[in-house]
Amino acid sequence: MLLMERRTETEPVSRSAKCPVGQVCAECFFGCALTDSARETIVSRRILKTWEKGEFLFHAGEPAEGIWAICRGRVKVFRETEDGKQLIIRIAHPGDLVGHRSLLAGNPLSGYGVATEETLTAFLPARVVERLIENEPTVRTQIMHKLACELGHAESLATNMAYSHAEERVLTALFELGHTSVDQPQVPPSELSVPRQELAELAGLTVEATVRTLRRLEHAGILETHGRRISIVDPDRMLDAIAV
Repeated sequence: MLLMERRTETEPVSRSAKCPVGQVCAECFFGCALTDSARETIVSRRILKTWEKGEFLFHAGEPAEGIWAICRGRVKVFRETEDGKQLIIRIAHPGDLVGHRSLLAGNPLSGYGVATEETLTAFLPARVVERLIENEPTVRTQIMHKLACELGHAESLATNMAYSHAEERVLTALFELGHTSVDQPQVPPSELSVPRQELAELAGLTVEATVRTLRRLEHAGILETHGRRISIVDPDRMLDAIAV
């Protein structure tokens, strides 16, 4: 409850206020085809917050009291297994929503959300979301579109991970960490800076197996590693391998 209390103490941002990323990004939530009334509601009621790397936006079991739009940075959404290991559900990038599935289902939050780098979010309280869905056809259409895209992407990712070799798993994980959003064009990243532990968790491998796999991919000329940094030198072969 401490996280929820700290968040609600923040004053909503007025229409005249400057968004820290240099724009009034009401479109972060439900796309650009918003009515003036929907945009006014979002801009006046959203709550902007910057999160430090490693800071939790929410914990599993907390009530779903609203949704977050990622404006800048990344948020790792994961669950914990009984033996304390992390199972990464998704990596949310700018333009993605977080917490909306639990809110719409009327369930508590099913996982944890943690910033993997300095991250800016816009939070919209549940009562505002519900009013927008009830009164704005565009919002209803957009949130259904996002849910459908995420479901299809999750099914494809789960299938690829279940039947892929280690090289394909690591390349798929790198692609997930580097691309911008599930409903945006699938363009491979050119360079990433990613901890091996995080990459291993997303690939479903041990850290040792991930390091060995990166070495094989480097020898094959698909990528290069420089400490934590990973450069994709042959994006076409990467796309062929993960079949996006």
